[in-house]
Amino acid sequence: EIMEYPPKREILYLGLCYCQISKTFDLSEVNLSELKKCLKKYLIDFDIYPWKDYLLELEIFFLREGEDKFIKGKNVMTYVPTDDFVFLSLDPRYGFMKHKLCQKIYKYWFVSQKWENVYSVPKSGKEVLETAVLLFNEQLYWETSQYLDYYLPYLTDSEELLFYRILKHLSLIGLLVEKGNTKYAKEEIETLSGFLKQFGRELRGCEYDIKRLKKDLKNYKRRISKKSLAYIPPLVIKKKEKKFGLRKFLGKILGKLKG
Repeated sequence: EIMEYPPKREILYLGLCYCQISKTFDLSEVNLSELKKCLKKYLIDFDIYPWKDYLLELEIFFLREGEDKFIKGKNVMTYVPTDDFVFLSLDPRYGFMKHKLCQKIYKYWFVSQKWENVYSVPKSGKEVLETAVLLFNEQLYWETSQYLDYYLPYLTDSEELLFYRILKHLSLIGLLVEKGNTKYAKEEIETLSGFLKQFGRELRGCEYDIKRLKKDLKNYKRRISKKSLAYIPPLVIKKKEKKFGLRKFLGKILGKLKG
């Protein structure tokens, strides 16, 4: 939604401010008045900012007023803060994921700024795959997989479907490594390497450098074995082949004859 509808990225401000204040002052919950000040830095007027809608939509935060009054879920919509002793906190179910959640929010924010002119609903399978590659190259593996599945009906060409499977494999490898499942990650690399070999002929026309991908996967598997859990190297566009020797000479001759 954030990618397709630019104004939707406003939802990120809430999480962004919570993470910034929480990290700076080493807090598990953030005072609502401090949240207002932070939003103001982003030129967000708290009085017109639909923070209640966003709290309900995110489902990872709740409010605390006083010692024993907790506001979450649909109750947020009818709640009216009475004083400054109101705090925003992560739902206890996600408390242990705070660092990871904040990393995701920061990354979403970075991507939303970086891709300001990229936002749109895809019009073709090619656009779906291009955006999926952008997500993958930002190490957003879960998002890549979800995006591909959501727009799978757009992929009708056989080559597009082959590349879809490559990206799904790569996303799974990234997720497995993030979770520390190196054994299964290496098995998945073997599976993908076999797939690339099996469909090498069909992938010759692919605009992405499959030959380089094969090498990167081989090196990546070795790094995993050494417990050096680096991110998967990004997918790159295939470089155009340069003409050398006789081909270059004949090209010049033919060019002069045509002229």
